[in-house]
Amino acid sequence: MRCPPLNFIALHYAYIFVMGLLSIPFLYLYGNISAIDAYFMGSSTSTESGLNVVNLNELKLYQQLYLYFATLFTQMGFVNILLVVVRLYWFNKHLDNFGPAFLHARRSGPDSQEDARLEYGESKATSPGTDVVAETGTSGKLTGPRLKSKEETTRYGGDNHRQHRLQTLGPLRESRSIDRAAALASSIFVIGREPTPSLISRELTRRRRASDDMPYLSTGASIGRNSRFYNLTRQDRSELGGIEYRSLKLLLKIVVAYYFGVHLIGAIGLVAWILHADSKYAAHLDEFAQDKIWWAFYTSQTAVCNLGFTLTPDSMVFFQDSPWVMFWLSLLTFAGNTLYPVFLRFILWTMSKVTPRGSSIQEPLQFLLTHPRRCYALLFPGGTTWALFGIIIGLNFLGTLILLVLDLHNPEFTHLTLAQRVAAAFFQSAAARHTGAASFTLSNLSPGAQFTLLVMMYISAFPIAMSIRSSNIYEEKSLGYYAQDPTYNEDRGASYLLQHMQKQLGFDLWYIFLGLFCLSVSEASKLADPSEPAFSFFAIFFEVVSAYGGVGLTMGYPDITSALSTEFSTFGKVVMCAMMLRGRHRGMPYGLDRAIMLPVERLVEHSA
Repeated sequence: MRCPPLNFIALHYAYIFVMGLLSIPFLYLYGNISAIDAYFMGSSTSTESGLNVVNLNELKLYQQLYLYFATLFTQMGFVNILLVVVRLYWFNKHLDNFGPAFLHARRSGPDSQEDARLEYGESKATSPGTDVVAETGTSGKLTGPRLKSKEETTRYGGDNHRQHRLQTLGPLRESRSIDRAAALASSIFVIGREPTPSLISRELTRRRRASDDMPYLSTGASIGRNSRFYNLTRQDRSELGGIEYRSLKLLLKIVVAYYFGVHLIGAIGLVAWILHADSKYAAHLDEFAQDKIWWAFYTSQTAVCNLGFTLTPDSMVFFQDSPWVMFWLSLLTFAGNTLYPVFLRFILWTMSKVTPRGSSIQEPLQFLLTHPRRCYALLFPGGTTWALFGIIIGLNFLGTLILLVLDLHNPEFTHLTLAQRVAAAFFQSAAARHTGAASFTLSNLSPGAQFTLLVMMYISAFPIAMSIRSSNIYEEKSLGYYAQDPTYNEDRGASYLLQHMQKQLGFDLWYIFLGLFCLSVSEASKLADPSEPAFSFFAIFFEVVSAYGGVGLTMGYPDITSALSTEFSTFGKVVMCAMMLRGRHRGMPYGLDRAIMLPVERLVEHSA
């Protein structure tokens, strides 16, 4: 029997599963909850699902602390930090083989650029006016892009130059492996359009700028799709490995500061608010024996990590009339998950603007901005980042509008002022895609609003997942994980992304319906009991999608403040844990080559 390959996704499954199992000794041994409930809470924590079968205010402080740190160590941002650390470890381990280029940051500026060319025996004839063209062999097959020399650029001056460039557009448009994917990676708003000459011209311009940023590469080197480098010499590979190593070192500092800084800033904002807010909020915390400072830190963490656990059993319903809390937690929700790539790229871009041009970190910053997918799984090209930002804001605006319109006269809303309604609806719309905290009692909302939340929960992973895949996720050289799928045709943007979505649906739907079937069998007696109207098929469907989507919203059950899953049988709770575990990995790529592949190894393959 052949064992499955030990790759990143297998290790990630094992890591999340083991972190869920660790909850049994930490939570169960005290004796205040059952073993299956302890495992359920641990699985919900490690998968960021946020469904709770026990109210957190009923747990001891050490149990709350375990859930707090288990969430920190399994969150998406922390896992990606570990990946950067591992890659840097392997860089250092093989440092002697890579050469001195890793140890010294190159000066930036015209002088250093000229020195770099002379150092590697290059002619000064190569100027910033170099261009990238397709190179063909005798058979007419496109073999890869190359850099035009200054003499070639001069020869094709004026109309002849424009005509020559138009002639290259034909094979470039027909090449699945170069321009179409690069155009798609730069902006997913090209869906439904053919690669027009202007679009490909912009891609050529982008490539020229990329080559200008790395003048120390030889004249034969060129950049293709997805930051793939061609025709590299041994010295080029050493230079490129050096800049990638320095970029990873800088990136590690930034993402660590960002990850823990967002938690701290979020907590400070809530501490300042609770200490000066109306006394009714402090009294509400006192009612459940929760310290105000601890509440602020835990609530900040559950928002940033998109978990949804709260120290008050009514989630955030009691705080729905505080616009500050609603908007602040919404911002933390975005910063910790769905808009994490946007915030990260904005930080890098800002640093590149305020840092002096001759600074030692300017070169790594430019490399991270120009070739983000070589260094970090959650750092995208500029166009894809803008598209992600627009999609997230659009979805949140749409969800807020639907909630406000469909429940305009709902008692859940009518007692609030207009500002409070908008803030609470905005928070609920944001929470429906990840955090899972509730600003309203969901069972009291209109059926249309409940269905909207159901859809929002299912598509929660789509923006990030599609951004990763549209930025050439199937290029296995991008990060070392992703294998090329030969069945994909990237000639048409709409067809390309539709195939991604079809594969995502194929990954999701059969598992969701299998879970529904299992729960329909295990909870059949309750579903058939007319005295339990809260045990409806829609409520179970809502619960399953919430678990699989990693959200944590629930329709609830009468007389309890925890999730509907509390009333499931032991087998039903195990099924829910399986849904959470599988759903935690739905945003990851389908095929992973290796968890970590050193950049130098990738560069050797590129030049082969």
